[in-house]
Amino acid sequence: MSVNSTCVSIISDLPVLQIVGYKNSGKTTLTCKLIATLTSAGLRVGSAKHDAHRFQLDEPGTDSSKHLTHGAVETVLTSNTATRWMRQEPTSLQEIAALLNGRVDILIAEGFKAASYPKIALIRESNHMIDLLKETSDIRLWVSWLNPKKFSANSVSNKQIHNAPILSIHEEDILLDHIQTLIMSLLPPDKSK
Repeated sequence: MSVNSTCVSIISDLPVLQIVGYKNSGKTTLTCKLIATLTSAGLRVGSAKHDAHRFQLDEPGTDSSKHLTHGAVETVLTSNTATRWMRQEPTSLQEIAALLNGRVDILIAEGFKAASYPKIALIRESNHMIDLLKETSDIRLWVSWLNPKKFSANSVSNKQIHNAPILSIHEEDILLDHIQTLIMSLLPPDKSK
């Protein structure tokens, strides 16, 4: 008997917003602020994080860890307060969105540069913008640690940045307002009120 490891339909209507950038660009800080802001606005927020390193699914010696080391491809650990799914293979952002579809109103994904959802890109150095343009698509907003006016004078043309605005990370209120407007544009009409 053959077991298909992808038991989930990949089609999902769940709005997804990615936060991308290089190490120490502020992705996690911004992601956490967005989650808190959206949750306080009454939305059910899901999150996903791409980790470039190999991490342990569970602490060695636990029962669920034993299940995994004895060959389980997936295992679920649940209690009366929480549930954790552990899977011994990579999962695409598209699959994660399909799994969370109907459970949350929006998925905020940190990383997954190659995925094709709308993105906010964080940049600490001007060359990060050029590099991210090569690795990603659909950047809707640039968030810069540098003065955004610097980019109008450098070698990156407006055409290259796809006319996405460049905002300063230091102007948090303006930044969060702009991001919230972006997020509301991704939500279905009944959720964006």
